Amino acid sequence: MNRSRRAPWWVYAVAIGGLNIARQVVFPPSRVGTAVTVGLFFVVLLIGSAVGTILGALIAPRGRE
Repeated sequence: MNRSRRAPWWVYAVAIGGLNIARQVVFPPSRVGTAVTVGLFFVVLLIGSAVGTILGALIAPRGRE
């Protein structure tokens, strides 16, 4: 069976959403500039994608080999 190595979409959505909320608490957009806010959002996307991939690998059922 040839299964995709990616996690389900909702794992990425939860990881990126949670990290983005944490970013807004730690670095409120009203206290940092627009460029910093946009830059931090892209950092959240990168980290969230990595976290989503790791979580997907942990929750995926392993097949017999």
